[in-house]
Amino acid sequence: MIVLITGGTAGIGAATAKQLKQEGHRVIVAGRRVETNFSETGISTLQMDVTSEKSVITAVKNLYNTTKRIDVVVQCAGRGAIGPLEAFHTDEIADVFNLNLYGILRVNQAVIPIMRQQGCGRIILISSLAAEAGLPFQSVYCAGKAALDIMIESLRMEIKPFGIDACVLQPGDFKTEVALHRKLPDIDSESPYKNAFEEINLSATNKVDVAGDPIKVARTISQLLKKNKLAPKYRVGSPIELAMPWVKVLIPASLFERLLTKYYGL
Repeated sequence: MIVLITGGTAGIGAATAKQLKQEGHRVIVAGRRVETNFSETGISTLQMDVTSEKSVITAVKNLYNTTKRIDVVVQCAGRGAIGPLEAFHTDEIADVFNLNLYGILRVNQAVIPIMRQQGCGRIILISSLAAEAGLPFQSVYCAGKAALDIMIESLRMEIKPFGIDACVLQPGDFKTEVALHRKLPDIDSESPYKNAFEEINLSATNKVDVAGDPIKVARTISQLLKKNKLAPKYRVGSPIELAMPWVKVLIPASLFERLLTKYYGL
């Protein structure tokens, strides 16, 4: 299969590209900066900035002119955001949504006509388990991922008649470079949130540093490509991360909120 991976130059995207290439797929990695050397692995690269409609349209058109089809799109492009909601300016929130939500939409709009013409195709979007609950100081990130998940629920029904399938994959924490590229608002030294935020930000960074290998996510994606039909949503993470959405459903909302508050030391 011909597989396009956006945000594929590092982290989950890079691990997925190498895994799928090893399995015999033709893999094209797209990113704003594609200087990462995949030449030894036989993985192709494609310059694409998903925050630019022109860049996405041009990149997908150039790819299609070469490959004549696109069987699978795995969308890994995204960034974290952490900080008190009160501290974020609306333009900072817009920057996060422009990548994490609108960027996904731009790529979908570019590849779906191709998949509709060929009568088949699969779209796998990397969401997050953070989409399942509002986590303290991660409101902007959680909101963007939750919106993405709902968007796909609608999209699946719209594209099904054309032989196209789509799903989201919600990973928990994995060892990637996400902490290096998080959107952080300016927080005044006198901010009432300063101490609590610094503790949670440090904790979040430490969790990523000791988290599991993203190859686990890559192998999950590999298994999804082998399925005859995709479910709307899949999850991959530690036992406690995977338990979180179920606990939220099973217990009263106020109790779930207290548990989260305690877990984050607030």
